[in-house]
Amino acid sequence: MTINLRTLKVEKDNTLSKITYGKRDIWWFFQWLKVAIDIENTSVEFIQAKVDGQIKKPPIKHRIKVTAWKEINLKEIKSMKPILNMTEKEKFSYLNKMFLKYKHLFCDFTLRYIKSKKEFIEDPNYFTIQIPISKNRVEIDTELSKLREINKIQISKKKSVIKFYRAIKQGEMNKMWKVWLMKNKQHEWAGKLKMLNNSEIAKKVKYGGFRSVQTTYLSVKRMLVNISKGYFPKNTF
Repeated sequence: MTINLRTLKVEKDNTLSKITYGKRDIWWFFQWLKVAIDIENTSVEFIQAKVDGQIKKPPIKHRIKVTAWKEINLKEIKSMKPILNMTEKEKFSYLNKMFLKYKHLFCDFTLRYIKSKKEFIEDPNYFTIQIPISKNRVEIDTELSKLREINKIQISKKKSVIKFYRAIKQGEMNKMWKVWLMKNKQHEWAGKLKMLNNSEIAKKVKYGGFRSVQTTYLSVKRMLVNISKGYFPKNTF
């Protein structure tokens, strides 16, 4: 599915950006990426269905190994507390930190106003110049063209560094998250903390029955395998 959102906006720091994805979309990406990193080197099992009454085959196992997203400091994310153990405040603190640090990876490349050396980013998709404030628009355009020609700087067709596989559906993400959380963390039931079964989870998330929980959890497992390989939010094989 093509995502056509292209809004040119001015950030608080006076940089221009073409926003491709919403903040909540990027939050979901880092939320599920954290899960994949937390369970790295473990295997996710997928039960094979019987075919024409044949004997049930052994489950297929996929080992989680995050091999994509090289533009992100995965070691930093791994060093943080597992997301299962985070409070809501800690989780949103993590998500906000990742958003502020990496939001440029989700935007189309555009002009950046650098006020200090600390704001300079090493990125081959940019070339850096200094413009005297005495120059007018016509002079700037003319000299930029000459600089590009002299230095043989080609126009890149590349847009944002990170692109999602399809649009993110907030309702779908919320249900998947609730199911994953309840399948992997103790929750209160009948006055006690326990691991909930599928029927109990269905009542908690207001699903029609336990089969809906099974289907959703299957989608979660597929998505975790896919995000580790560089596809999000793909939940099919």
